[in-house]
This record gives sequence, structure tokens and C-alpha cells, in this order.
Amino acid sequence: MQPKTYIILLNYNGWEDSIECIESIFKCYNKNYHIILVDNNSPNNSVEKIELWAKGKLKIELDESNKLKSKTFPFIQKPLKYRLITEDESCNYFGLAEEYQLTIIKANKNKGFSYGNNIGIKHALSQKDSDFFWILNNDTIIDPNSLDELLKYFNKNSNRNLGILGAKVKYYDEPNMIQCAGGAKYNKWLAYGKQIGNQTIDNGEYDNNNINPDLIIGASMFVSNDFIKNVGLLSEDYFLYFEEQDWAERAKRKSFTLEYNYKAVIYHKEGRSIGGNQLNIRGISKLSDFYYARNKILFTKKFHNNFCVIMVYLSFFLIVANRIRRRQIDRIPMLIKIVLNPNKHYFEIK
Repeated sequence: MQPKTYIILLNYNGWEDSIECIESIFKCYNKNYHIILVDNNSPNNSVEKIELWAKGKLKIELDESNKLKSKTFPFIQKPLKYRLITEDESCNYFGLAEEYQLTIIKANKNKGFSYGNNIGIKHALSQKDSDFFWILNNDTIIDPNSLDELLKYFNKNSNRNLGILGAKVKYYDEPNMIQCAGGAKYNKWLAYGKQIGNQTIDNGEYDNNNINPDLIIGASMFVSNDFIKNVGLLSEDYFLYFEEQDWAERAKRKSFTLEYNYKAVIYHKEGRSIGGNQLNIRGISKLSDFYYARNKILFTKKFHNNFCVIMVYLSFFLIVANRIRRRQIDRIPMLIKIVLNPNKHYFEIK
């Protein structure tokens, strides 16, 4: 029997992206999966919109110029078999997943990336038939063979303690350009990750499995049930950013490996769900800027020595200088508050 994969998507105000992502998942050659979409308390009626789509009462339109239209079109026949449950019900709602194509879970409130994804993971665990979990950004679409390729890689390398498996992540708007080959290299002195292969044309240079990432990008993280049991859920300390660094570090300390399968390909609308895009640094939202800076400190304190912590604090002088250069003077008080107390959240310092 084929292993069962739970594909977990986190939605916040991005119902159109989520629908397009789900449509691409339905094109998978491997059909032994179940989709769990967790809505992080979206204020824009995302759940209602997704329900209307599932019932066949709402259609999304793809631009004729869309280079990836074949990954989602033609759309799956509606209505879908779906169920809608609350966060409170999610871990007490056993069985029946096989009767549905999609489970939608409404979170009570938005407590961040990890908290939302953990709701989905915990619900999948409660179903008692989970073999693998694919944490997938809702602003992605996938190649139809990607799930098969991820499973094949795990099966082929079952003799190793494989932890988190990454995919080849390419830009949705520029599908011949790589965002990253699985993940990133991480500089612990500056608390900075550099995505492997970022903004390079996909000419086959990264079509090998000899890449050794320090972390797997959060847009696509494929893990086993055994990994979850040994390493645990995503850390909820961060709200946004550094969750994948944390998971990767805990994995390595449990002797799990981080690996990359170039045959599994996803396309990412980078930055849409958080109001920014790494290709346009000045467009990054204040909330995104806050958590990226704050979590440098939290992560380094958690995993690295005092000298690393001192270096990260000193790096804030460079961060402030960059904000002055970009004429983002209004963000400097925010950065000072982070240094004084990195344990506070964005809504507490506004």
C-alpha cells in the first residue's frame, strides 16, 4: 500500500492563492494524500470564499498569459467532498479523512506560521494513518510528479536518517528562474541565510543531490511521521521567520539529515502572504521587517554561544544604517525596541 501523505497549507487572506495551489495538488499523479488547509483567522472571509469554490459556486480566473496555467487547468470537477471544522474540534475529530478530499480548519486566532501549521500536523496525527507530512506554502503550485518524487527519494534513502527533504523552488512569475535549491546556507555570526541558487536561471546546475543545505526553506518541507515523533512540532516562539532554521537545528541535533530532491519542483509567489518580496527589499512590510530582525536574536540565543549573540546584536548597527539608506526612518524606533526586549511581539510594540 502506498504511504499516506498529509499536505498542509496555511492560509491568511490568500484564498485565491490557496485555491490555485489546491487545484495544482489535485493534478498529482500520486493520489494517496489528504489536503488540510488551516485558515489563520483571516479577516477577509477567506473560508467562505474557499467553501464557495469547493461547492462550485465560485470560480477563479487565470490570466491567459499565465506561464503555469497547465499546472492547474483544467480545474477539478466541483463540488468537492470537503469538511469544515474548528481548531477546537481538530484534534478530537477522528477518522473519516478518507471520505473527503479536503479538510478546512478555522484557527481561533492568528498566532503565526508555526502555530497554524501545527494545527494541521496535530490534526493529521489524530487520524492515525499519517506516514508523511508536506508543509507547503499556500502561494505555491506544484509539478504533478512532485509528491511521487519526494516519496521515491525517501524510499531510496531509507537507510539514512533523513529528516527534512526540500524541493527545487522556482519563481511563479519567472518559472525558469530558481528561488532556491532546497534551502539555504546559514551564517550563524550574522544570523543570515542565503538561499542556494537564488535568482539563477535553471540550466541544470542544481540538478544533483550533492547540495548540503543548512536549512530547508519553509515554502516546502517534507518530513516523515518518525521525524515528527523524534524532533517534535514547529517551534511557536517566532510567529514569522526562523521557524525552518529552528526545525533544521533541532533535526541536526537529533542526527537527522537535511536533503534536497531536484526532481520535485514547486513554483512560489514569494512574499505575497506577508506583504513583501525579497526581490524588492524596500517593499517588505513593517511586520515582516520586525520579525526577521527580532528572531535573529531569539534563534541565536537559543542555539549558539554568547559570542554569536554579541555579533548579532552588533549587526543591528548595520540594519539601522540600511534603514536610513532606504529612507525607512520610521522603523528605527522599532529596531531599538527589539534590541531592548526581543521577547515582545509586533502588536505589543506598535
